[in-house]
Amino acid sequence: MNEQELAQLAKRDLEPLLAVKATIAASKVKRLKKGGRHPPGNNLWVSVPGPGKLEVSLRRSLPVSVWEAAILQPYGAALADLSGVPDSIARHAADDVIVRAIAGQIGGDRVATVELVIRFLVRCAGSTYEGQPVHLNLLVDLDLATDTPAFDNLDVFQTRDWYAVLGSGVDTGVLVDSSGGVTRVVDVRGEPATAGIEQIHPDALRDLAAWTSTGNRVALSLSRNREIAIQQHGALRYVFRSGRWRAFPVEVAISSSWSSGSGVGKSLKRAVLASAIDASLGHHGACIAVVTKGQARRFRESEIVRAEDRWPANVRSQLFSTESFAELTRRQRVELLSMDGATVMDHTGKILAAGAIVAVPGGSTGGGRLAATKALAEYGAALKVSQDGPIALYGLDANGLVTEKMAFA
Repeated sequence: MNEQELAQLAKRDLEPLLAVKATIAASKVKRLKKGGRHPPGNNLWVSVPGPGKLEVSLRRSLPVSVWEAAILQPYGAALADLSGVPDSIARHAADDVIVRAIAGQIGGDRVATVELVIRFLVRCAGSTYEGQPVHLNLLVDLDLATDTPAFDNLDVFQTRDWYAVLGSGVDTGVLVDSSGGVTRVVDVRGEPATAGIEQIHPDALRDLAAWTSTGNRVALSLSRNREIAIQQHGALRYVFRSGRWRAFPVEVAISSSWSSGSGVGKSLKRAVLASAIDASLGHHGACIAVVTKGQARRFRESEIVRAEDRWPANVRSQLFSTESFAELTRRQRVELLSMDGATVMDHTGKILAAGAIVAVPGGSTGGGRLAATKALAEYGAALKVSQDGPIALYGLDANGLVTEKMAFA
């Protein structure tokens, strides 16, 4: 692959991964600072190997976090390795660059083990067992050394026709040691989670996430809809879906303003984003809106939501013990969001409407859920969760106009 093709590959990989806008241009400055680190911010880059000194510049309205920026160095290194490979091979290996980069970021000095595990699950995603897609959890302990593993590696493990039924629950997994050896099947139910903090991981995989919250551990899950989720340090890090790897930059979304003068606290942001992830991985979509303090009266006096959909007039409000969105369990929230219509709350998390039909302006484009999300964002901030999984956050800018703040997943 020539220099321009490598640049196009980086653009293709990194735009969906980090939800950025990527452009290709000749570099005019020596970019990397001492140690080769990419500082977080709104503007980042990846150098493309070759005589033209091309770079792929990355820009996002919300800053790229330290965690997200950490993948750029291993990605650049993997891209450089590909530049020396003959074209006939390089074009087949192009999809490997992003896998090697993720493995490098997640695995540290055990990058080879993590890379092998990811590739194993990608292969399993194309397999079936008794006519059904394979579902499998792999728990990788990067500090674990095993003298005599049950199987030397996952390839040998996969030769047994019953491999697909092991670690196939939501709270069991096949334990893999630091060298890639298969050791045993473990049940992670009851793993202690971090108390008092809304965890940014799928509720269905909460015990697997809790398992990763201590030590140097990574949990990788292949779902029946052929998606792969990677969790580390108790949080969801990456998802492979629709042929692309995507990151979840939720910490940036939590620390950034959702709307001009919003006053939305971090705890409520965590609750909303955690539930958006549940809806995303559950593939049933959602529209979630937060009315900011300065827009509360305007929302009350508006007709954007019907009176019968507002709480407490809405009969659905009687089915829940609290009107606080954050105090509902994760499962209750998912069921609330799964109702046809929008869920609306104020800046404190008090539910204002659920299953609400939203009055959208005539001539709106992009589908009903997107139109409803943008209409509700005029009162603060709103998230659209597509049935296909992607999440988009809209809010008011300094001029009072609705703008897309972030798109991810």
